[in-house]
Amino acid sequence: MNGKKWIRTWFIIIIIIISTVGVFNYLIDPYGMNNFVKINRVNKEKTANTGYTYRFKTNIVRNYKFDTLMLGTSRVGVMNPEVVNKYTNGNTFNFEVPGSITEQQYKLFLYTLKYNNIKTLVYGIDFMSFNENITIKNDFKEFYKLYNKIDNKQEISNYDLYFNLKTFKESAIVLFKNILNKKSFEAKYLFKNGMRDYIDHTEALKNGTFEIDKRIESSIKSYFKENTGTYKNYKFSYEYLKYFKKTIDYCRNNNIKVLVYIPPMYSAHFDAFNSAGYYDEFELFKKELVQITNYVDFTGHNTITENKNNYWDSSHLRKELTEVVMAKLFNDNLIQVPVDFGVYITKDNIDNHLENLKEQIQNYDLNKIK
Repeated sequence: MNGKKWIRTWFIIIIIIISTVGVFNYLIDPYGMNNFVKINRVNKEKTANTGYTYRFKTNIVRNYKFDTLMLGTSRVGVMNPEVVNKYTNGNTFNFEVPGSITEQQYKLFLYTLKYNNIKTLVYGIDFMSFNENITIKNDFKEFYKLYNKIDNKQEISNYDLYFNLKTFKESAIVLFKNILNKKSFEAKYLFKNGMRDYIDHTEALKNGTFEIDKRIESSIKSYFKENTGTYKNYKFSYEYLKYFKKTIDYCRNNNIKVLVYIPPMYSAHFDAFNSAGYYDEFELFKKELVQITNYVDFTGHNTITENKNNYWDSSHLRKELTEVVMAKLFNDNLIQVPVDFGVYITKDNIDNHLENLKEQIQNYDLNKIK
């Protein structure tokens, strides 16, 4: 075989291999990106897709139609959009991004608007979303990589995932598990509405291995541990507040109904703010929000937040609690909501509300998380 034929032969072989990998990955679709075909015992059960949040969710809002949007961090992600549908008589997408800052939320809100006629925004706003020490460049590598396309509201291609050996490995694992009829018990986003489904937690709860006390302690540690916790060196960002205001202003100027709330963290998580020295910043966050819009504050000690069995950890509610949260937001008197759960905050009652919350604070021993 002469040199030209040898090169041509190897070129053809490489093309065949690359094409085979791409087609295999596309059809197995391990992360549920395209859902081109679903075959029982082949690719019906998927692997976790939470590592590709932006690709997965921008793909859905670009190709499917929604009129209601849920926005925020993972504390919003656990809320069931189907409950919201009952109030809007529409189709709701949960566009939460774990740990996201308001700049990201604003950009993703605008991205969704290019492809959808959004009429209602349910915005769960988080203290962590205003930490100036968290930046897109340093803390959100996937978003930073896709920033220009998201900012310009362009289509985000997933072809680099299909022609990828890591994806090929995941495809092989997915195929193998499906052939053996093994269920996937990994947390993943649901294709139909973007909700984060804690399948792993639900399964642990069923078989009696879910240890809520350990999960709560571990969760509080992840937020408040000195030097390494999510809240470390927290400083409220007025720059991030501007992005929040831009979102609210856009809704007001474009006849989009907006409901804002602060998600209900477990009561011990609330107490830890004071023990860790972040409570003044926590109050500042609430004072600044109300200068822009009214909202419902679910934090503090109340019937829901003092019951650990309402949570997966110290800050994420179980999806069953979506009903009472949304009933409060949408002022549904037909649903029984504890009278102490959620306070509607305005400029007129913010000071009194903060005083009431301060009286509720209990000591949280930070030595537990050292």
